[in-house]
Amino acid sequence: MSFGAGVAIGHLPASALSPQDEALFQSFQSNLLSLISHELRTPLMGVLNALSVLEDHEAGREAALERGVAVSMARQNADRLAHALSTLLDLASIESGTFHLRLREAELGKVVRHRLEAFGSKLRENGHSFSILGGSEAAPILCDPQRLGRGVTLVLEVALPRMEAGTPLEASLQANRAEFRFQLSPGKEEAWDLAWSQGLAGYEAGLASPSSVFAGVLQSEQAFLTRSEEGLGSEFLLIHQILRLHGGRLEQRRQGRAVRLGLVLPVLSSEEGLRAVLQSRAYQVSTELASVALALIRVPPGRKVSELGGKIRSTLFRSTDAAYPLEAQGEIALVLDDCKPEDAPGLLSRLARAIGEELQYGIAHCPSDGLDPAALVGVARKRIGRK
Repeated sequence: MSFGAGVAIGHLPASALSPQDEALFQSFQSNLLSLISHELRTPLMGVLNALSVLEDHEAGREAALERGVAVSMARQNADRLAHALSTLLDLASIESGTFHLRLREAELGKVVRHRLEAFGSKLRENGHSFSILGGSEAAPILCDPQRLGRGVTLVLEVALPRMEAGTPLEASLQANRAEFRFQLSPGKEEAWDLAWSQGLAGYEAGLASPSSVFAGVLQSEQAFLTRSEEGLGSEFLLIHQILRLHGGRLEQRRQGRAVRLGLVLPVLSSEEGLRAVLQSRAYQVSTELASVALALIRVPPGRKVSELGGKIRSTLFRSTDAAYPLEAQGEIALVLDDCKPEDAPGLLSRLARAIGEELQYGIAHCPSDGLDPAALVGVARKRIGRK
């Protein structure tokens, strides 16, 4: 990362800034570099100190700390250092425009469970239990599981240092929503509100001009050296950005010391969502030797789309296949991965026998019918009922 004279700020190079903005940017550079240096140096010194204690222990010299305590101290500081570096890399990729998603269908509940269980040891070490409620609904969402999982981890890292000792963390899961509930430590309410408002302001407009994603961590050297909380203070900004790219949103409610953070993502139950799915699959087809079939199934009059859709979803033969109810159109869309044009009718016939119903459907194939999602939907719809 370079902060030289040619660095671009928003859409302006530093050389094109007004004198007032240039002075502000230079102050911003200095504060940002000081903050980054402090956040990397402090945990690194903790790791080095712990290693020195371990060396003394191995050499038989008296050590001020037990071996287990030194190992724990080294690991905690290494975790803090890794968190700071991950945050910097995320911020840099957003700033450079390379913070992209690799979209695919996934269950939100599985993503949350995996990250929360991986984070569970940190919660237990700090005296907190955790529980996961719900998550039985398996309607898929379109997401980048790695990026979305990073967002879940950031929520947990926001909550952990602010939680009251001995209190639990609860995660409540629905098809397209994950809510995290926890209790703040006494006296943390004002600091929590400030962190939330600064993260939201940094996400929506930047906290300073010139605009920069790094403005979300801008603070004076005196402020970050005397503050009570560690970190770059950009977790909320990153969570907002991750959810924005997914077409979702981050919600927050605080009542007294009780906090609720909700990650909300769109359900794939509309034609717009289906086109997003096809766009993601078409990209894979265009970059790999692959093929995708789209089948639109017409739901009989008087039959509930969700009912037939659930029946079809429960009998799909392959884990990579997916079914999406299109309520407004009275249709169910099947997206079949790695499916050649000549194989699709056979798969639909097997599906009809499995559910014991006759199906009216139309099939479009990517790439033979094109790569444009809207065109593929139109082709499949025109072919409904044709043999």
